[in-house]
Amino acid sequence: MTELSNPARSRALLIGAHSFTDPDLEPLPAVARNLDRLAELLRDPSVWGLDAGHLSVLAEPDRDQALGEAGRLADEAEDTLLVYYAGHGFVHDLSNELYLALPRTDPRRLYTALRYQDIRELLLGPQVRARRKVVILDCCWSGLALHGAMSATGLGGLSDIGGTFVLTATSETRTALAPPGETYTAFTGELIGALEKGVPEAPPLLTMTTLYRHLYDALVAKGRPTPQQRNGNTAGAIAVARNRHRPPVPGPGPEDAVTSATEEASVDPPPVDSPSAEEPPVDPPPVDALSADAPSDEKPPDEKPPDEKPPDEKPPVEKPPVEKPSDEDSSARGPRVRLPGPRRRRTVVMASALVVAVLGSLPAALNLIGGDGSDADAKAKGNLTVTIGVSAPLSGDFVSLGRGIRDSADLAVKKANADNAVPGVTFKIRALDDKGDPATGRRKATELVADRSAVGVVGPLNTSVAQAMQKTFHDAHLTQISPSNSDPALTLGDGWQQGTFARPYNTYFRTVANDTAQAPAAARYLYVKSKRRKAFVIDDKQTYGASLVQSFKKAFGEEGGAIVGESHVDAGRRDFSTQVSQAVNAGADVVYYGGLYDAAGPLSKQLHAASPGVLLAGGDGLFSDTYATVAGDGADGDICIAGGAVPDSLPSAETYIKDYKAAGYNSSYSSYGGYAYDATSALIQAFKSLHVDPSDTVPSAKRESLRAAVQNVDFDGVMGKVGFDANGDAVSQTVTVYRLSGGAWKAVQA
Repeated sequence: MTELSNPARSRALLIGAHSFTDPDLEPLPAVARNLDRLAELLRDPSVWGLDAGHLSVLAEPDRDQALGEAGRLADEAEDTLLVYYAGHGFVHDLSNELYLALPRTDPRRLYTALRYQDIRELLLGPQVRARRKVVILDCCWSGLALHGAMSATGLGGLSDIGGTFVLTATSETRTALAPPGETYTAFTGELIGALEKGVPEAPPLLTMTTLYRHLYDALVAKGRPTPQQRNGNTAGAIAVARNRHRPPVPGPGPEDAVTSATEEASVDPPPVDSPSAEEPPVDPPPVDALSADAPSDEKPPDEKPPDEKPPDEKPPVEKPPVEKPSDEDSSARGPRVRLPGPRRRRTVVMASALVVAVLGSLPAALNLIGGDGSDADAKAKGNLTVTIGVSAPLSGDFVSLGRGIRDSADLAVKKANADNAVPGVTFKIRALDDKGDPATGRRKATELVADRSAVGVVGPLNTSVAQAMQKTFHDAHLTQISPSNSDPALTLGDGWQQGTFARPYNTYFRTVANDTAQAPAAARYLYVKSKRRKAFVIDDKQTYGASLVQSFKKAFGEEGGAIVGESHVDAGRRDFSTQVSQAVNAGADVVYYGGLYDAAGPLSKQLHAASPGVLLAGGDGLFSDTYATVAGDGADGDICIAGGAVPDSLPSAETYIKDYKAAGYNSSYSSYGGYAYDATSALIQAFKSLHVDPSDTVPSAKRESLRAAVQNVDFDGVMGKVGFDANGDAVSQTVTVYRLSGGAWKAVQA
């Protein structure tokens, strides 16, 4: 989920070429200014705060210098890798590959330029540890460069870099502008403006999709070319900068407030304006419910496919779809745009390619929301008020998911009070807005620790926030139970992939399954239900895909199945003819793919064309409507696995759903509401087992006793059996099997 990129663990490289020895290449003075200002902004603590030693600027390099420095920084970066290129560019008339001009480049001998594929392969290399990469391409025709014209062409497949957000200045057939007399190129100028001044009405973190929307609106409003975007691993939800915009504060009043449940019903978090904030993608489920994420790769509705548009036709202005988050749909997300596929042209183009990484987040103001039961209520029922904290994003990108968690916890508290679950005790919630930001979450954890009435915490939504909170809660013996975190490392430790399990903090628990349950569920379903006996496995060489495949191989073998072959491919691969032939020749009746839907869709289509009876299976990286569209009609029967159960399909959740709707909350219970209800109930049941004296007990004195009691809870909850193993994981590792039917994923087994 959205989090601040760590400047100490990130690296940035800015490359520019603004003067050229070849007389056919016009000088680009705006490019030099682009480099200078971007470097200043990236170093600025109010934007990112990157240390000068972690930012390298190559104003006029040769090819070896550019690749050498890119390789060095790629080896060092652990969190974020940023590379920026600005200058002329070319599309090879035979290979259709993109080449980036350097000062001594000869357009007639493209081996003198910087081959974009070399950068792409560098970023995909196994030695690259950076988990975030964002690519922005700002490309132009060199013939119009004197007048400031720029355009993108033929970059579709070339721009694919796994786990990366790709942003281009134009669609395939449009020109982008470098207006004469302006300080910067048009596209990069708007980017610089967004970093300098911020984005009005946007959240404290500027995600890539938020930034894309802003650039889109600003450029189209000026009659300038329309930017495009494509992203992988839900990179659209990555925060690229702190938002410098400071809206006026409407009227006096305390910044933080703890409200009763009655007050909360009429005071919701500020609405999220969809042009400036997006929800996490639903395909696959939200980021921190997964170990990896799926890419976004869709076309705006007004844009024709490249093969349907005459080369000289002026394309219409494409307005990206704006989806406002609603309380009924926790999957609202930012626009998705398909980057057009490559075309063969003999036109020499001018390009500037920007590979940008996540920049950071703005520490958010304290905003406490929630509470159940006033002090008067407590005195009426007994002498002791016990607080259960809730940490969730109640504003910003993931507000609808956060509300579902908060309101479900509130419902559990209301029921406990109505049932007099613990005589003499009134429970209330204190809901804190962690904004999905680790730094904010750490501060909220400190506040809850300081609350002497608090005995436990439900949340957070985000894995990154949980990591920031864990030690604070552990040191204070304050139990936290997350309804959504699925990263195995939170309970099993960093060595879990090597088979070394070590629980980091015994105060951390979760009610949802961790990611290790996906592959075994697929193996079991395929062997037992689908009667598949021979599997061919393919992974995309990424951590997520390779880990899934290794788990599947083990689990399928334990079920009695045989692995008849395997292959390792680049994440950008779209031609799987070799792998399909290998699988069919080996007699495989199922192909298990460890990777994401943008590659799995073409693989499925090619597989079913060659052998209709063979199924394709995978993890939550396949859970996308786009997969079904690309795979086609022959893909019916393919399966994928997603963590958690579907509340509407569970008899145990019927009363919860009915009561939730009757309570009149302004939000949906969303994907994790049922698990939040069970987490809250676990804290209440554990507290009940302590047999406290309501007349003289300070709740915080019972924190360690409560933690031990939570470890031993055992009851039937809304989402199934509630209990925890020795590592704090849910004893019920429920996942859902989804089967493709009629072009849509349908749950077939929990």
